[in-house]
Amino acid sequence: MFDVFILIKGIILTDVLARALKEWGIFDGPRNWVKAKSSFARKLLSCYECVSVWSSIFVILYLLYFEVTIITYALCAHRLACFLHTGWEWADAARAVKEKEI
Repeated sequence: MFDVFILIKGIILTDVLARALKEWGIFDGPRNWVKAKSSFARKLLSCYECVSVWSSIFVILYLLYFEVTIITYALCAHRLACFLHTGWEWADAARAVKEKEI
């Protein structure tokens, strides 16, 4: 039977991994080294959609064979907190614009 919860975890974890590989400063060294070695790898690491496609393969393997529940929940909580924070920033910016118009 299809489990929607696993799909949601997979989507969130894929987003975490793709953003980590593309944007997090902790991966700057390895990312820059890989980009310097191959123009193909440079193109793959420059496109969020490309990174998320092949990241999803690793996420599926992780969820099927190697999952550590506490790591999964921590990463999902982190990403959901980022979404919530972005939503609050957007709402606050919209409110500030509306107040400025008045």
